[in-house]
Amino acid sequence: MEQQTQSDSTLPSRSYRGVLAVQIIALVLLVGAGLLGQFALFLEVPLCIAAMAAFTVFWPFRGTWIDRLLGVLAGLVSFVFAFNALGSGVLYPPLRVTGKLAVAASPLIRWACVYVMLLALFTVIGFARQMARKERTNLLRSLSQSLTGVVAMASMPGWLFISVVASTRPFGGARFWAADVVCVVALALVVLMVIASRFWLKDFDPDPAVPAPWIGLALLPVMLLGLVSFAATLALLLCQFGVAG
Repeated sequence: MEQQTQSDSTLPSRSYRGVLAVQIIALVLLVGAGLLGQFALFLEVPLCIAAMAAFTVFWPFRGTWIDRLLGVLAGLVSFVFAFNALGSGVLYPPLRVTGKLAVAASPLIRWACVYVMLLALFTVIGFARQMARKERTNLLRSLSQSLTGVVAMASMPGWLFISVVASTRPFGGARFWAADVVCVVALALVVLMVIASRFWLKDFDPDPAVPAPWIGLALLPVMLLGLVSFAATLALLLCQFGVAG
């Protein structure tokens, strides 16, 4: 037991400054790419793929290769359907929509349906895996870490939808102030997630075999913020076109 404790104490680590630096770089690139108008998607795609690949390599949780595989599958399916929703939409059933808001928001609604189904499916798979274990020690911890990896990977493609707002026309009048409120709330959530990662670092307990797992921990809030990007985009579309748009 003493030998195991000593081994764990020498895990690859990094100060909060290193974690914060990775987060700032990732967020600047993702948000900056979203400000490039019609070219936003072309930069968001490789950035999302790079973040998901890095998170898989520098997996910040203890677990087996199956946990990573489930995360990769969830991320891959989510990414494919998000990208397709912004493109041809051939993976979705035909959807007849009228009105500017419905047309603009339809890619987001389609992906949201896929996202919810993915979470439901992988939650069931996660519970089934834990129930099939002969030794169910640390069951809740294993389940929560596995599902957190799945949620993070599935949420990352939400950053792609920032390109929808980037291609809309400027806001004016009361809608400008409403859009400002949305941006302030989104920024506050970003700051809270970054601050929260400092507390996660204190309880950091990665797999000793994973190289530089602190990078995965740094990317975790960035990937979860894909949901904030998605929600903010939908809210900004409401500001742009109005509920009756």
